[in-house]
Amino acid sequence: MAANQSETIAKVKASNSMTIKLMVNKRSGKIMYAEAGKDFVDLLFSFLILPTGAIAKKALVSKTTKEEDQAKVCCITNLYKSVESLSASAMKADKWVLLDPKVFSKIYNNDTLSIQIPPPAAPPRYYVCSNVSYGSLTHSLSTQSGTATCPCGHSVNSEVKLADSSSVTAKGPLRLLGYVKETANFVITDDLRVMPANSTATVVQLWNQLDVQEPTNLKEQNVTIGSNEVMLLLKAAMVSNTALTDVFKVDSKFSTTVGTGANQIPLQELLLKMLREKKT
Repeated sequence: MAANQSETIAKVKASNSMTIKLMVNKRSGKIMYAEAGKDFVDLLFSFLILPTGAIAKKALVSKTTKEEDQAKVCCITNLYKSVESLSASAMKADKWVLLDPKVFSKIYNNDTLSIQIPPPAAPPRYYVCSNVSYGSLTHSLSTQSGTATCPCGHSVNSEVKLADSSSVTAKGPLRLLGYVKETANFVITDDLRVMPANSTATVVQLWNQLDVQEPTNLKEQNVTIGSNEVMLLLKAAMVSNTALTDVFKVDSKFSTTVGTGANQIPLQELLLKMLREKKT
């Protein structure tokens, strides 16, 4: 029984995982860029639709966050923990509206990020007046009961059923299209700039930007993206400009600053800057 359950869990994890190719500098070990298809790019772009509360819950205050990282708290983490610790008597709304906000998308879903397909809308209900079968008057039709008065003087409050409602209510399963085309291939830099790899010239231009002198200086490394890597990528996207290296380099450690050396920016300042830019 336990063996069957383990096999089932393994199959689920395999179905939710994806593989990308990393191009690594042989000498420094730095991850220069990644080559990936639709599934990975759709995942990265989905980070943009997540509300801040969901990011805080999944990437910044998750149970899997290392203790040394938890010590370097940022403002959004403090806000999240403040709501978490408040008693229900102090809250007018359900605190889980803030702590675990729901994310719906009609074109993309992801179990790890809890991006869900929106629930199906209830089919409309139609009402007429109780006098509709009499006389030659024109009668009213409404989608609300008792809110309208028919020209004949009666209240519009009698529900009617459509003779064939299947054509109205049955739309079939929702087709999830994602954000980019299935046939497209992309290169993703360490700081998560995404570019279509539609020609050799694009890759050569990227090599020039990254100061890659010879293609032989790079080695390929295939990595699998599972739920743990998704969470790490989300966190790295919020606090770093070397996301791929942070997640996939063995000896890499996360930092709560963005940039390097004298150009480091605390995460708190980054979030405030993002909010100011959004207002303008």
